[in-house]
Amino acid sequence: MSIFNDKINPFGLDFSDRAVKVAQLGEKDGKYFLRGCQREEIPQGIIEEGDIKNPAELVKYIKLAMAKAAPQAIRSKFVIYSIPETKGFIRVIKIPYEKKDDLESAIFAEVEQLFPVSLEESYLDWQVLGGKKESEEYLEVLVAVVPQVVVDSYSEVLSMAGLRPVAAEIESIAISRSLVNEKVSQKPMLIIDLGKDRTGFIIYKSPAVQFTASIPVCGKEFNKAIARQLDISEEEAEVLKYKCGLSTRGECQKVYRAMDSNLNEMMGYIDRLLGYYHEHFTEESDIAKVIICGGEARLNGISSLLSLKIKKEIEKGSPWVNIISSAQEIPAISRNDSMVFVTVLGLALRGVEKDDTI
Repeated sequence: MSIFNDKINPFGLDFSDRAVKVAQLGEKDGKYFLRGCQREEIPQGIIEEGDIKNPAELVKYIKLAMAKAAPQAIRSKFVIYSIPETKGFIRVIKIPYEKKDDLESAIFAEVEQLFPVSLEESYLDWQVLGGKKESEEYLEVLVAVVPQVVVDSYSEVLSMAGLRPVAAEIESIAISRSLVNEKVSQKPMLIIDLGKDRTGFIIYKSPAVQFTASIPVCGKEFNKAIARQLDISEEEAEVLKYKCGLSTRGECQKVYRAMDSNLNEMMGYIDRLLGYYHEHFTEESDIAKVIICGGEARLNGISSLLSLKIKKEIEKGSPWVNIISSAQEIPAISRNDSMVFVTVLGLALRGVEKDDTI
């Protein structure tokens, strides 16, 4: 019997330093629908840089988010949870086809050279991508590596909450599942996750994430820069940031100028990332478009600025592209607000897709 049946119906759980997010999907007549979702802010110090500092308090907020989920509370004991991007490693590697009969040893040897981790102290999973054509000399393998101490600490908290983990998944995999519609997106793309604590970059080409990276230029740094420039608190700076967006009119000009240095740093990193892609993925076609998501994607004008700077088609990601069909009613969550649920909806989508691959 599959673990992914309607009676069990795993829900998604995404926790960061600032919030706990939960989401659960259902399936009826071949269509998915939102059973419930909720974001619950958590006090500072419960999670720090992805490390759980106060397990008992975190349990309280997980249960609170489940109880407050709407339109229905979440009662399932089975959960698929996220691993912060900064705590894991993911990459597509190439294994010579002649080594296919001893694939595990070949993967381990390659991983030891690529990732700065001890395999004895890590959990490793992989998935062979596609079938081999006669002209191909390599097997492409998607590899994910996470330190055991990270997974074990998260699993312990879930056990304390009375939950049973079905799977742990690095954020970038959940994000791409949430935002990429395979029926219309076959060309390589760049996903930029504009978060409050970091900005993540995901290069995706069907059927898998190819490469990920992150930088500390993020919403929190924007807030600090505005606060310094205008001599106000970071809380006031955040309110002003969302009010002004990237407008240069009136009082908003000072807000934009305060963020200008950080924005330029972000653009420079994107240029270097695209350069890395062209250098190391020479057999692939060019990045076709850029999708943005995350809380900072709600800033008015960010899409236009990115498009102007990097000369690529930019679109705000929709976590509903693989959940809600055009004939169904869109959930009562605005497009902007749904940006903060991208990861957790990707986790929930794995639950109803009955997919237990990496």
